[in-house]
Amino acid sequence: MPQNRISLKLLELRQQHNLTQKQLCENLNISRSVYSYFECGRRIPDIDTLLMFAEYYKVSLDELVVGSSTEIDASVKDTSAYDLGISLVRHLQSKHIPIENIMELSKADFDFLTDYKKLTAENQAELNYLMNYKIRKQSE
Repeated sequence: MPQNRISLKLLELRQQHNLTQKQLCENLNISRSVYSYFECGRRIPDIDTLLMFAEYYKVSLDELVVGSSTEIDASVKDTSAYDLGISLVRHLQSKHIPIENIMELSKADFDFLTDYKKLTAENQAELNYLMNYKIRKQSE
């Protein structure tokens, strides 16, 4: 019996695509027993595995992890925001930010970080200065 949102979503997506666990695991080249643990909620996939599922099913990490309905349409030619989102998550993980913290980001947080990454280094430095100033003022 599924125990968390991710396991429920994995089950739902697999069923929507009319796949057996065996078929899915063969397509993704993963162990069926490991996948079974994900789907029944006994284990939570790491970020790379979550990204693999999101890419395979063409859904956002938001939809996979928190259930928001932002399905990625394969016919859309401009996937730069989706690609940027994946690269941002991988970047955060490479900076040793715990996956729990990454998964707690709200859509607004994620959008802010995505926009921040689009800024020039000079504009990022200016924004950092302003945020630090505001944080100091707030704590006074």
